[in-house]
Amino acid sequence: MNKVTENLRQTAAKLLKDQEVEMVIGYGLGSEAVRTQPVFITSPDDVDKLVWNPFCVNGLTKYLSDLKTLSGKIAVCVKGCDSRGVFRITQDNIIPRDKVVVLGIPCAGQMSYTKLASKMDVTGQLKEVDDKGETLVIKTSNGDFTVKKSEVILDKCLKCESHNPVVADHMVGDKVSVTDTPDDYDEIKKYEAMSPEEKAKFWLSQFDRCIRCYACRNSCPGCTCRECIFDAIKPDWVGKEMNLDENELFHLTRAFHLAGRCVDCGECDRVCPMDIPIRLLNKKLLKDCKELFGMETPGSAEEGGSVLGQYRLEDPEEFM
Repeated sequence: MNKVTENLRQTAAKLLKDQEVEMVIGYGLGSEAVRTQPVFITSPDDVDKLVWNPFCVNGLTKYLSDLKTLSGKIAVCVKGCDSRGVFRITQDNIIPRDKVVVLGIPCAGQMSYTKLASKMDVTGQLKEVDDKGETLVIKTSNGDFTVKKSEVILDKCLKCESHNPVVADHMVGDKVSVTDTPDDYDEIKKYEAMSPEEKAKFWLSQFDRCIRCYACRNSCPGCTCRECIFDAIKPDWVGKEMNLDENELFHLTRAFHLAGRCVDCGECDRVCPMDIPIRLLNKKLLKDCKELFGMETPGSAEEGGSVLGQYRLEDPEEFM
């Protein structure tokens, strides 16, 4: 058992035993060797279910919205990218900050299930992960496998601006010394350089594959409306059909709803079963908001809110 897992279990057990929290949301072993799954711990006797390893890719902050009616406090494990989601949810007044206990876990990068599946047999149960620096030795019930981190790391982790959580009431691991690398938006600039016809062709081909499962919305810490416009029946604002026109309306509406609010956690890309690059839309709007309003990535600080929900005399107004 690694040091972070040990510290995490000890911290969770104390919080539950002292009745400081009603629940701890963390990671547990998944159905395959390189998967983890969310676990919801309410008893000190169950903290052994908590784990930390390079496969803890899920963002857990959205569960704060789902569990906001619990009477007691909720502890939640966050990585650097996830931690911005805490402030997104508290700034949106979904749950009070003093009802959340943040368990911060510094992270040097998480590994991609898809990339790992191309390098090893992932169907067994995980026994142990040995971090050798540039490689991981993954010991499973089906054997031991050695992989290079650089070949299996999540793409979003290659450009990470918050390896260490931006907020933590309890830090259960040592801060990592990996240099943060804010996005230079090179990929976005490539799409910006396309002609209108090229952009339309690309995005319509992506939207046409959408099955309207709403996994992107359901995993997003910024999608917390009491009733989503795409679920509403009375009034029936938008259609529910799964076709190109309705799919385009869904994705563009959602993107503009998140403009100036998206914390760039990357969950939308990760959970999409059709591999639609949803994050590209959000990153384009994030880039624009930063350039127009000097905005930092939303959720980076406790104070603040949406730049599109505020007004300053120095705001650009070229449209006037």
